[in-house]
Amino acid sequence: MSTLSYYTRDKESIKVFGFDPSKDNALVERKDPPFPLPLPKAAHWSPDGSALALVDPTHGVQVLSLSSGEGQDTVTHTLQAAPKTTQSFIWSPNSTVLVTVAPGAKGSQEHNIHVWRKDADGEGYNLQASFCHPKLEKGAKVLQWTADEALCTRLLPDGHLHVLKGDDLSGEPLVELSFAHAVQSFDLAPLMARGHFRGRLAVFLPDVRDDLQRVTGPADVSIYELTSSPEGGIKATDKAKVAVASGQLAELQWNSTGTALIAHCQTEVDETGSSYYGGSKLVLVSSDGEYQKDLMDGEDGAANTTAVQAVAWSPTRDEFILIHGFQPSQASLFAWDEKAKKVTLAKVLLEKAHRNTIRFNHFGSLVCLAGFGNLAGQVDFFGRADTGDEEKCDFVKISSCQANCTVSAEWAPDGRHFLTSVLAPRMRVDNAACIWRALTGTKVAATEFEELFDAQWRPEPPDSLRYLDLSAEEVDAASKECAKLGTTEGGEKKKQAYRPPKARGEGASTVAAMMRGEVAAPDADDRRKRQPRQMRQREEEPNPSPRPDEPPWHQDRERNHKEHHQQHGGELDPDQASPEKHQAGPSRQTSSQQPQQQQQPQQREQQ
Repeated sequence: MSTLSYYTRDKESIKVFGFDPSKDNALVERKDPPFPLPLPKAAHWSPDGSALALVDPTHGVQVLSLSSGEGQDTVTHTLQAAPKTTQSFIWSPNSTVLVTVAPGAKGSQEHNIHVWRKDADGEGYNLQASFCHPKLEKGAKVLQWTADEALCTRLLPDGHLHVLKGDDLSGEPLVELSFAHAVQSFDLAPLMARGHFRGRLAVFLPDVRDDLQRVTGPADVSIYELTSSPEGGIKATDKAKVAVASGQLAELQWNSTGTALIAHCQTEVDETGSSYYGGSKLVLVSSDGEYQKDLMDGEDGAANTTAVQAVAWSPTRDEFILIHGFQPSQASLFAWDEKAKKVTLAKVLLEKAHRNTIRFNHFGSLVCLAGFGNLAGQVDFFGRADTGDEEKCDFVKISSCQANCTVSAEWAPDGRHFLTSVLAPRMRVDNAACIWRALTGTKVAATEFEELFDAQWRPEPPDSLRYLDLSAEEVDAASKECAKLGTTEGGEKKKQAYRPPKARGEGASTVAAMMRGEVAAPDADDRRKRQPRQMRQREEEPNPSPRPDEPPWHQDRERNHKEHHQQHGGELDPDQASPEKHQAGPSRQTSSQQPQQQQQPQQREQQ
């Protein structure tokens, strides 16, 4: 059976879909109870895919034990003591322990971290321990087990570390690691215990700053070896310590063999002023501390920049990919040689491309280099080429696609299909979960949602042989097909700068030729048909102003005379009432007319 399963969590329910590449990429939603589940707040698969932990707003935290076959019932376990405010989960490597993490209330001593251990018969989960961590940020790591779950490291609220027994987190710590100031991050190497060796731990301490946020002390990256002591306890030995000029946050990554560590240290403000998004430091350290390399010093193929977009180890080999530089950035492949204690540049995969995401499939045979988040969503798939030398690494481009507005992306358990999701609240429109076939770069299935919050493939058990890795012939055939389509190894075709229409012809610039006198200036461009400006003639005023030689009291006398007749109902002479006659005739009255005008009001008053 080749069906791949994944869940989607939208604003209404959580659904499980089955994707079958062998049946024309059929996509079928699982309808058997209890799916779909209404209104989930958070969800996460166990590492072996046998259980799904989720937060139900009514019943609280629940664990669904899913069967591997079709038609079998799903068993639901409700964790009664777990808070309904749980926002994230942590699973142990062997899926035997579940940790529920809820936000801590300010000033409260109520426990917000609960540790649940699975029963030996698999019938339920029992509360083993609980802790209070009031200043816990969402997604922060507070507990981590070794690969065999023999030991567990816990980050305390004060920033110190405790190493506990993996099966008893409520007991006394085996080792207490104290530091000058609080630990920001830690990571255990993916190694199994052998002999006296029990584990390998990397710790990052941020830099020290004053009230003005000026660096007064460097950051530290330390490596501790955990071994068995003669008394039966655990001893922590400091094997390596690297001082980093500045760093407030750090992402620690071990290679698959646990022999080298990459520390990606970041600051919120770039001290050099070259980047608005803060500064970055990238350091590679061997597990014994003998080799230390600044991967941004520009020597031996290292990047000569302060901007690191992404870095990731291969899950199966001692090689990693680094995307560095400002956009468009460069993607390079590096190889780590444990025997020679040396890191070398193997190949430049992309010279200039807008990329900020690296995703290896769990076989390490395919890798996705993409530009997600605030980039356009361009995706390139590379396959590991067969060079005949197992120690020599090389990747070739096999396909490309465009996954716009992608927020999350991950490989399917078969290592051949890639899931991209457009999620809310980052994107409020076009929410969807899409499946891509990496060998061809084609979209084979898609499901659209009004609001999608999460999508995750169901993992396969570590010992599963249901899916096999790609062969070298498949990678070679896909690479040749990609070359036929016109894509070139090293990224997309470079875009040309905009040139105005008159400058797109061959030869020198027309403007430069006119300035040198080689070409005559063109005729005036009168496409808008502009007309010459015409002076507007001044119109005659309907009531011309009085002549300068006319006394102003004549005007006041005429105005008072008119107002007096209007108040007493009198009538004016036709010559006086008609404005046309006043305009046509002289504005000044003769001396013979003045006595007559003065007599008329007197006669009307006598009447």
